[in-house]
Amino acid sequence: MANVEEVFGIRSKLVLSYVERSEVDQRFVEALKTDHHVVVYGSSKQGKTSLRQKHLRESECIIVRCSPRMTMLDLYQSVVRQSGARIQTIETRTTTGTAETKVSAGFRAFIPWVGGADTSVEGTAGVEAQGAFTSEFVAYNLEDSQAIAELLVAVGKSKWVVLENFHYLPPNVQQSIAFDLKTFHEVGIRFLILGIWREANLLVTHNSDLQGRIVEVPVEPWEVRDFHRVADKGSELLRINIAPVALESFCRNAYGNVGLFQEFLRVFCLRSGVVQNAKSLKILDSGSAQAESIAENLDSRRNALVKNLQGIAAKSRVRRGETEKPLLLPYYLVLVLLQQDTARLSEGIDKGQLLTLLRQIHHRKDKDTVRIGDVTNLVLKLPVYQADMTPILYYDGNSRRVRVVDNSIFFVLDNADRSEIAEEIPMPEIEDS
Repeated sequence: MANVEEVFGIRSKLVLSYVERSEVDQRFVEALKTDHHVVVYGSSKQGKTSLRQKHLRESECIIVRCSPRMTMLDLYQSVVRQSGARIQTIETRTTTGTAETKVSAGFRAFIPWVGGADTSVEGTAGVEAQGAFTSEFVAYNLEDSQAIAELLVAVGKSKWVVLENFHYLPPNVQQSIAFDLKTFHEVGIRFLILGIWREANLLVTHNSDLQGRIVEVPVEPWEVRDFHRVADKGSELLRINIAPVALESFCRNAYGNVGLFQEFLRVFCLRSGVVQNAKSLKILDSGSAQAESIAENLDSRRNALVKNLQGIAAKSRVRRGETEKPLLLPYYLVLVLLQQDTARLSEGIDKGQLLTLLRQIHHRKDKDTVRIGDVTNLVLKLPVYQADMTPILYYDGNSRRVRVVDNSIFFVLDNADRSEIAEEIPMPEIEDS
C-alpha cells in the first residue's frame, strides 16, 4: 500500500517518487568514496536531503539540523552528544562572606570505553571538582575544532557529520566552520554539508585552504524528462494515469523546482479523490482539480514570498538625527525585484545595473548620493537580512550578480499581481531631520 503523502508529499523519510539522476546521484556516490568533505547545494526543495537519505543510512550519520540562533558551542555539543560521549559542565564556586557565586569554567566529556589512566582537569576549579567524577572524564573545549576532532577520534566511530540547513547558521558561524573543516579533514573526520545556495565554491571563498578538500554536488538543474520520470514512478505506485495536459501544466509552472512539481501532483491527486493507491487503474483528467492544484500552491507560496519580502524590507535602517534621509536600500531592493521580469531575474542583476535600478526609484532627489559602495554593502549583507528565513536572494561574487535562490519564486511572480504584492511591503517611516 502507498498513499499520496508518501509518494508525492514532504516527509522525514525518503519520498517514494524519488528518481535517481546519473549526473547527480553518481557524483554523490563517488564523492562519498573519497576522503574529502562533501557539499550538496541548490535551491529549496530540490532533493538535497533526499539524496542523502537515498545513499547514506541514518546509522552512518551524526545529523545536526542547523538554526539561525545556533552557536559553534551548540553545534559541537550536538555532535559530541550524538557521538556517544556524555558532557558535563565543570563549575567552580566562590564564597564571599554569606554569598556564593557559581561560575561555569568549561566542559568535560565522558567516553564510556576509555578508562584506566587517571586524567586531571586543568585549572583549580577542575581539580576541586575532580572528586565528583570518575577518572574517565576528560576536559575539552567544545568550541575548539581540535578538541572536537580528538574526542571524535577517541570515540572511534567513523560517521559522517551531517549539517542540514547550513544556510540557516549565522554568517560568522558558517565562516568559523569553514576554517574548522581543514582540521577535521586532516584527522579523517568528514562532514556532509547541505545548504540552500546556487554559487559554486561558497565554502572555499570563506577559507581558501579548503581547495582540494571538498567535493561539491549541485542538485540542479531538474529537466522536464526528470519530472516525467517522477510522475511516472508515482503514478505506477498509486495506479493512476495523469492526463498529459495536466502534466504539461505542472511541468511548465514548476520552473525547474521538483518540490513544487511534486506538490502540484500531491494536491491534484487529492482533489481528484486519490488518497492511496487504487485497486485498478484510475484516469486523472479533471480540469478543475488541475486548476485547484495551481491556485492552492499559488496562494500559499504568495503568502510566504510576501512575508519574506517584508522581512528583507524591514531590515532598512532608519537613524534619528541624520542630516539626509536614509537610504533604505533593502526596501528598494525588494521593489526592484518585483519590477523585473523573470528572464532578467533568472540571469541575475549585475551590481552596476542594480545601482541604476535603485537610483531610478529612490526617494532622494540627488540620485548620485546612492553610491556603488552602498550597493556593495547591500549585496554583501544579504545573508544577514535573510538570517531568519529561507533565503530567496544571494549575491554571486563570481559574476557580480544578485540572483534568485529558488526558481519556484518565478511561479508566484508570473501568476500573482506584483503591484498588489508591492503594496503589501510597507516603506519604513522616514523621520524629518
